[in-house]
Amino acid sequence: AGGIGGVHRDGHVSMDVSADLLELSRTPVIVVSAGIKSILDIERTLENLETLAVPTVTYRADEFPAFFSPASGVPTPWRVDSVNEIVRAYLLGAT
Repeated sequence: AGGIGGVHRDGHVSMDVSADLLELSRTPVIVVSAGIKSILDIERTLENLETLAVPTVTYRADEFPAFFSPASGVPTPWRVDSVNEIVRAYLLGAT
């Protein structure tokens, strides 16, 4: 995927939240993306994903990517450094 959707800026006022997030909480899938689209509120999107119990990780990065940029200034919720770690995390969550 390119970038995933999320909570729009001022989404806490407008309640403009992409349906992507709810679907990610319902579908057993691993999504590889360039991060949250940079026009969105990255911190609120990560909070929303946490609320929906969607594990959110970065691969070999300490900051969550901002779609066009590998760094957003937002710390990653969970860093993994190998594909095996991603698979293990997915399998643990799927049980």
